[in-house]
Amino acid sequence: MRVRLETGEEGTAIRLDGHVLVLVTPRAFAPGSPIRFSVVAENENRKLEGRTIGSKRMDAGPFEVRLRLVNLRRVDRELLLRELG
Repeated sequence: MRVRLETGEEGTAIRLDGHVLVLVTPRAFAPGSPIRFSVVAENENRKLEGRTIGSKRMDAGPFEVRLRLVNLRRVDRELLLRELG
């Protein structure tokens, strides 16, 4: 699932484990940093926010960023679960 960070960079959401979302982004984030981003699904732009748990560089160069979603509405959680399988 494609995501757009509030800085304009694009990334990909790859999985959701409870309230922890895993993104692949072009840069790392310090633990505890807020991350605001949007996803486009069902012809709607949804804005989400999380706090970084940790980042690690992947072999291909981008970073795998784990974040705890905050203020997650039920409808948005259901959307993420549908889109990420």
